Amino acid sequence: MLKQFTRRLICLCFGIAITGAVFSLPARAAETDPADFLRALADDAIAVLSDDHLDQTGRAQGFRQVLRRGFDIPAVSRFVLGRYWRAASRVEKEEFVQLFEDYMVAVYGGRLGRDSGKFLTVTSQRADGIDGAIVSSNIKRPDGPVIMLDWRLKQGDHGWQVVDIMAEGMSLALAQRSEFASVIRANGGKLSSLLTKLRQKTQTLALNQGTLRQTNADASTQ
Repeated sequence: MLKQFTRRLICLCFGIAITGAVFSLPARAAETDPADFLRALADDAIAVLSDDHLDQTGRAQGFRQVLRRGFDIPAVSRFVLGRYWRAASRVEKEEFVQLFEDYMVAVYGGRLGRDSGKFLTVTSQRADGIDGAIVSSNIKRPDGPVIMLDWRLKQGDHGWQVVDIMAEGMSLALAQRSEFASVIRANGGKLSSLLTKLRQKTQTLALNQGTLRQTNADASTQ
């Protein structure tokens, strides 16, 4: 139940805010404050998700590019792997970061709604440590209840980046870490079991969608 709830929330959050910022995100993120950063993501998402010229492959490619530019994938990867990150070899860490990115693209990249960004309203922001911020928002869809989202951001060399999304007080990164830890524990504490499962999952979805390999190759040239 937790896994299904987490995936529904992640799909909703990603559908709202990340696909649209493929080309404009880096410069705009570096120049704006946290709330403006999030508003820009939502505005860009509306424009791109409403573009009838984009097919599923183009949408998945944009999804991967924005994950790399707008989200701190290495930092999120370290967090969701938890204590198993410290015990992993350099090769395992590198493979996990890539597989985690592939997993996010394969699982969530094809589930974005055209009009999701229209329902996001930024309500406030506050500092989170020296170089961080939390931007609060809500989603009010015509066919559902209001959902409260807090976006945890960190500012680095490339501007603001998302490191977690908290939906109704639940950390999506923490929920993902719990899911991954369960897989590892169920297989004798071996990280290789999670790597194998992620590899199989993304390969299966890639075959079904016909997008993962192409978008990975295309994004690597950006």
